[in-house]
Parts: sequence; C-alpha cells; structure tokens
Amino acid sequence: MTRTPLLVLSLASSLAFAQVGTATPDLRDLQSSRNMAMGGAYEALGYGAEAIGGNPAAMSLFKRYRIEASGSWDVPQGYGFGTLGIVDATHDVSAGLSYHFATFGGAERRWAHITTLAVGYAFGELIHIGLTTRHHAIVGASNANSVTLNAGVLAKPTQWLTLGLSGHNLIAVYNRDITRYFVASVALRILEQLTPAFDLRVDFNEPNPRLAYHAGVEWLIAQTVPVRLGYQFDGIANHQYISAGVGWYTEGSGVDFAYRHELGGQQGQLLSLTLKLQLL
Repeated sequence: MTRTPLLVLSLASSLAFAQVGTATPDLRDLQSSRNMAMGGAYEALGYGAEAIGGNPAAMSLFKRYRIEASGSWDVPQGYGFGTLGIVDATHDVSAGLSYHFATFGGAERRWAHITTLAVGYAFGELIHIGLTTRHHAIVGASNANSVTLNAGVLAKPTQWLTLGLSGHNLIAVYNRDITRYFVASVALRILEQLTPAFDLRVDFNEPNPRLAYHAGVEWLIAQTVPVRLGYQFDGIANHQYISAGVGWYTEGSGVDFAYRHELGGQQGQLLSLTLKLQLL
C-alpha cells in the first residue's frame, strides 16, 4: 500500500518537470519567422528556405528560386541566431545552401557556425526525397567540429494534403547539441487560404522515447497578408510555447514577423524577422 502514494508523487513530479523548461533554446530552434509563429510545425510546408535544414524533400514542393534572410532574438535568455538561405527548385532536382550563426546556452554559452547543403528530387508531384549535409563548428562550453546528415521524404497524394518523414543528425557525433531525432509531419491546404500543420518529433537518445508536439495554422487574407498562430509542447528539452505572427508578401516575396512566448520555465520571449525573395 505504501508504494501507491510514492508512485503518485513520482508521476506528479515528472509531469511538473515536463511542463517547466530548465534549459535555453537550442539548435533545433533555427527556424524562419513563419515557422516560429506556427509553433515549429513546418516540415511538410516547404515554402521557404527552412526546408534546407528541416525536411530537404520539401524544397521541391514549389518550383521557385528563393532567397531568405532571418534573424531571431530571445531577450530574457540571450538566445539568438541569424540565417541566410538560397534554394533553387526550378527543376526536378532541387538544391539549397544555408548558413546559421547562433549564440545559446545561458550560463554555458556556446557559439555555433552551421553550414548546410541540401539536394532533393521530385518524382512528379507525388513523391519528393531529399538529403542534407550539415557542418557544425561550435565553440564555448561545448565544442564541436563535425559533419552529419539529414534525410527526408514527402508524399503529396492530393493538392491539399502533404505527409512527411525526416531523420536528423543521422551520423552520430556524440555532442549534446547535435542529437539524433526524427520528425513526422502533416500539412493541409484548405480553400487556398487556411493551412494547418502538425509536426511530431521523436528522440530515442534516452531509455524512454521523448516527444515534442508542434501545431500551427496560417490564414492567408486576400492572398497577401498571412496571420499565424502556434503551440509547442517540447518534452525533449522541457519547454512549452505559444506563438503568433503576421506577414506580407506578393508573388512569394515579402516579410514575416513572429513572437514566441514560453509558458513557465525561463519565460522566454523570442522575436523573429524574415525577409524573403522568391522568383518563378
């Protein structure tokens, strides 16, 4: 009988820990403003250069040439990064190149330079595959100079449904900032205006798998002004966020802004801005 109260207390403490973040954002948070606003649910969307470091198969979903620059800063936590990405998806074989500079880690400060090269191929409109090579150069409390791989596949059975699966850091480099995880993603396109998306991240680096849930929605007003909302429950890094954003674009070029607020934990408040140019 004495085991029951102990079991209840143990379960309660585990749930409380899962709801309160104790670490700062990490290298999995290197996303554009659109993705930040949608709770980090982006791997099945494929509209921007974030596909280079997300699911590289998504680069070929839209036959366009894309250039993007993003910057994000979390004021209370001193976490920030800048990104420049270029994607050429005008042919069946697509290619992308991106560079990130990030500072993160709180008291255990690290500075990361990340260079990513991705290629993808489209089998018509139904199946898309992609492969990414990523180089990490990290200095500070945790050092790294390593190369790893991401890989992904997307299926688009209809114009309104996209399903994806990707693996990240598939080459083990034994660094706490570069861990292996997998993502299953889905996105819908409703009446050319409403885009809900969901990503599920799974981390097998502990005896029990850890999960992160990302959900978001985008409403495109007058084909020009996107309004976005998102929610993220990260059981891998123990964070919980709500987010929102707005943008403006014409023919794919424009600007996006996002705000992400942490619930509990370190009370993070992240601002993000993306400038993008897209050519048919």
